[in-house]
Amino acid sequence: MNRSGPLLAAIAVAAAPWWGCSGRRPQNKQPGAGKSAQSGDGTGAAGGKRVPRPRLSPLRDGEVYLYDEKTPTARTVPATEARAQQRLVVDLSDAWAPYIFQDGNGDGNGDGGAAKADSVKADSAKPNAYRKTFVDLANDRIAADGGPLPASRDEHNFLEPFGIPPTLGVLRARVEQDLSVERRSCLAKIDLDGLRAFTGNVAYIDREHARREHAEALRDADWLANETALKTDASAKVRARADRAVQGQERLRAVRAAQARLVCEGLLSARSRFTSGMFDLPTHEALAAWERKNDIFGWASLGGETLAALTRSAMDLNFETLRRILAERVADAAGIVEDGSTSKGKAPPTYVVGGGDAVHADAGSRKPVPNLIDDHVIALLASVHVASAADMVDFLRQHDAAGLTTLRVAVVPPALPAYYGPRMDLSVEIDRGDVWYDFPFDGRGRPVEQHRDHFPQLTLFVHWSGQKIPLCRWRTTIGSWRSELHANGKVYYKYKNSDVGPRLWKNIVAGPVWIPPDATPAKDLLTRKVLDRNKGPEVVVNSEVMGPGFQSAYGLVMAIHIDRSGFDNQIRTHGSVDYTSIARRFSHGCHRLVNNRAVRMFDFVLRRQPFRRIGSVPLALKRTLVVDAQTYAFEVKTRGYYYELARPIPVTVSEGRIMGPAKAPIVAYVRKAGVDYSGIAERTDVGNVDNVGNVGDVTDVGGPDTDTNLPIPADPAPTVEP
Repeated sequence: MNRSGPLLAAIAVAAAPWWGCSGRRPQNKQPGAGKSAQSGDGTGAAGGKRVPRPRLSPLRDGEVYLYDEKTPTARTVPATEARAQQRLVVDLSDAWAPYIFQDGNGDGNGDGGAAKADSVKADSAKPNAYRKTFVDLANDRIAADGGPLPASRDEHNFLEPFGIPPTLGVLRARVEQDLSVERRSCLAKIDLDGLRAFTGNVAYIDREHARREHAEALRDADWLANETALKTDASAKVRARADRAVQGQERLRAVRAAQARLVCEGLLSARSRFTSGMFDLPTHEALAAWERKNDIFGWASLGGETLAALTRSAMDLNFETLRRILAERVADAAGIVEDGSTSKGKAPPTYVVGGGDAVHADAGSRKPVPNLIDDHVIALLASVHVASAADMVDFLRQHDAAGLTTLRVAVVPPALPAYYGPRMDLSVEIDRGDVWYDFPFDGRGRPVEQHRDHFPQLTLFVHWSGQKIPLCRWRTTIGSWRSELHANGKVYYKYKNSDVGPRLWKNIVAGPVWIPPDATPAKDLLTRKVLDRNKGPEVVVNSEVMGPGFQSAYGLVMAIHIDRSGFDNQIRTHGSVDYTSIARRFSHGCHRLVNNRAVRMFDFVLRRQPFRRIGSVPLALKRTLVVDAQTYAFEVKTRGYYYELARPIPVTVSEGRIMGPAKAPIVAYVRKAGVDYSGIAERTDVGNVDNVGNVGDVTDVGGPDTDTNLPIPADPAPTVEP
């Protein structure tokens, strides 16, 4: 059988020019791929006549825009009047911050606006210092570390995956850049066919691997060009090499196309010193920024969701960004949390409309738990007459940059389910999933496979009319084997368990600060950072991981787990900047959530539960670290901004499914490969590992695992009633 014909056809495709191809050939797009990167008008808009929008002036304090039902015109009305008409006031201004970062001075809407706003006024205001930082980061006014963004370069934060979505003002600037003649011309030249044809995945491993892979692809291109040799030698060995070479050419072509898009969007340039066709470090870092810009939870590799998104138009991606921005704004304004996560992959859960606190006309009927956030986004978009990327452009231009700084709109919201009320009886369940207590390495330091089918999940419930109704369900983390400093000064592995059983959420902390336990290895608290471009990277204390801030080990917000007696074993449910850990890895015992989900959930809790606003809890902590004969000092001045729930929320942590031979957490410290333990006396709390990863029996004599429990000061602030 002659297989050279199909092989040569594949070679012809792979050998086509990569840079500057227009991609005009019709393609079968991937599901959800939307318009191509060079869609006709640059907006991805459908045809049809567009109604002109009159320019609208910036709003004054206390005013909101109320759009006409039939035309994209709007008039100003007092916010109090809009709320009296049962409209939801949504803060779309560039000064917005989530409710957890409010000062208690009357900001926010609450349940439909009126009830919550009135109750907050009775609460004594306590400045929330992180609010300004949040707003400045969302507006690209400062860099992620709090310093200024370089004025000489077109720099952006792209912090949406980390819980800080861009403002409409920032989105408007992106849109105008993408609609510029230069940007559209650049995007139109991208080789979309090269991206669509590639079905593999390109990851950055290291510089030498990238160079070797690139050089091999260039050599294979010359070899593939020799069609005569391929026609005369159809051996299996030659065909196998040709197949590999074709795959290499497809990879080379896709990398070049991706680099072209990154160049167009200003994320990659000659200054980056990247090599065309090589998936090098500059390309990897630029793709990571592009993923963050578009809220893609990836690993900065060319494949999967990232590869599919690279084939989509800039305006389609901007329109999705708009929807995500609005989702956070309506969730905050309406005090809602249902996002459809409880029904993924199966039929949505249902509830029966009962008596509740009022008589319902549809009592006895069964209804699905809705995706309230999506329903509210749809209602808001319809209210402001935005149905496409083109409408989005008109809407943003209608308010211009100045108008977006104060923009608030009043909309008729979807009806809330019958189980909603100013106060809601909430509970949380955390399923630990498949749990391995066994040591994950054998006696030679090789990984031992510990397969998991069921991963940890957190579910928030409301109890209403005799029913337990799930509102949202998200992936979270549990503890496992982690590095820990022993009292003898050496680093070992130690199993960090996630407590099982009933717990309570009593305190919620916005902008929490992580105080490194004494058992934290000093090197883990250091990082390399460029403080002066003339000096290059320097070793400094990683203050960002302590917080407050989105990069804190506790993220943007946390809840403290206590037992019925009030004992705090240092377990938290908290946000996290490390979203990849939530998908695959483990914590030190805490339950991590993606930052924006944690913010949304605790916003909802505070909107629907009475609480006392404690405010910022001061802390005077100074420490020094000595690493490699160098001394580093750091200081922490606050533990975060505290709220105390009047009715603590019950949390149940299930044991999960114990997978390995070990049926209880191993209490021993276990030696780490590569650590010099010479001169350390044998201890009864240090275990030995055999060749299959079993730890010998030991008696635990304890070890440092503390984080000072500082008392929360008494405060005369009144309880806040939703």
